[in-house]
Amino acid sequence: MKYLIWPISLFIAEYFFINFPVYYGLRIQIYLYLTFIFLAIVLDKGKISKDIFSKRIILFICILLGMQLVSMIISYYRIDIPQYNKNPIKTFVIFCSFICSILIHYLVVRLNIKNVSDVNKFLRSGWISLVIILIICFVQLFYVFAPSIFEPIVSLIGKTLEARWGGKDATEINGTGFYNLGSYVQTTQRINGLTEEASSLATQLFVIFVPFLLSSIKNRYNVFLKNRKNILSLYITLVMILLLLMFARTTAGFLFSGIILVLLINKINKIQKTFVVFITVLIGLIIINYNFRSEYITESVNNYLINKDENSVTNRLGSTFALLKISLHNFLLGVGWEYHTYYIFENLPEWAKHNSEYYNFIERKEYPIMSVILSWVAGFGFLIVSCIVTYLIKTQKKFRKYSNKLLELKREESKLIKVLCDSSKYYLIFTLICSLFLYVWYASIYLIVYFFFLSTINVVKKSLIEKNF
Repeated sequence: MKYLIWPISLFIAEYFFINFPVYYGLRIQIYLYLTFIFLAIVLDKGKISKDIFSKRIILFICILLGMQLVSMIISYYRIDIPQYNKNPIKTFVIFCSFICSILIHYLVVRLNIKNVSDVNKFLRSGWISLVIILIICFVQLFYVFAPSIFEPIVSLIGKTLEARWGGKDATEINGTGFYNLGSYVQTTQRINGLTEEASSLATQLFVIFVPFLLSSIKNRYNVFLKNRKNILSLYITLVMILLLLMFARTTAGFLFSGIILVLLINKINKIQKTFVVFITVLIGLIIINYNFRSEYITESVNNYLINKDENSVTNRLGSTFALLKISLHNFLLGVGWEYHTYYIFENLPEWAKHNSEYYNFIERKEYPIMSVILSWVAGFGFLIVSCIVTYLIKTQKKFRKYSNKLLELKREESKLIKVLCDSSKYYLIFTLICSLFLYVWYASIYLIVYFFFLSTINVVKKSLIEKNF
């Protein structure tokens, strides 16, 4: 099971027709993870550690649910347009199922990651996941330049494994015509892996895989492979990810590539810096030279970096201003989960209301979230978000403390834990960067990787206690 939890999280296409719980009921992960939880409990003969849920966490969840119920009822009576309103009781029940689904992800990781051996098995599965994604992405990239050769496999992936906005019935009518020709890459000539679109792929690579690669390179310790000194494979993999981020034809990809290069150069020695700078300049010159003959690269730079669509920029800025205003006006409780549409329309600046995307949102009676972190504050209130941020910071400090103690004791697993501690730091920083924009933060892969870090902290804590720390 340890080898399957991470790879399974990649496959986020809708395989079922069960709309409850929201998002997760349509996908395979929740059912397999429930099975893994049951098997883990059976194998442990029904023994469950008492520290899996602390009293503070249980209290926090109760406060969260209580505050959300109150904010949903308040919003229900505030909103005077039925098309934008929701039944607070029904919405609250769905929200409870959403929280339960997140807790299932937590349980499946905690019950299966109980010692250093389990940590290593999970990391091996991470390498398997990365290889799967890289193979699929490069097949898609090769299709762009040689469609006749790679069309059958790209079409097969698109029709069977590819996640889609709008699910199986995504069409041009409901605004999700990315997949009209069978798959995202066939329709848009942009790579997306197994995610919904190119920006989702860029975020997935940046938040999930790059932290482990950067921290492993920084500490010269490969957490993925048994040969811990095999750092060359990490450099090669990181270069491959950088190429995919740039060829994904998305603004996020260019941004993330720049951040990765800056961090990489900052953490390596002078010889390595010279090598990285040389390779970067060489690749840049090749791309610039090829740019004059490649319509694909020309359009990528022009349309997704220099001349980004004006409607998209206007709506992103307008939504951000609206969410900020909502957050300030609903500082304590928030407006409630899934009640954002009415408030965004009400608070949207006038200059953001006169474009084709806006009229499309009006027709659909739904305005999408364009900034995850502001949606958290607007939906849940500053108190809840500040509690979560405080918890994340304290947890990271605890991880650092335990990691340093292991290094002092010169324990065998100290280098591994040091790399994972650095990885969790990068994960949180990259998550913060991505939360300024739009991405599906509650997708299984983001949850299980963070809960893996929490489980690792627990493993280290127990190890130190056993050694009388």
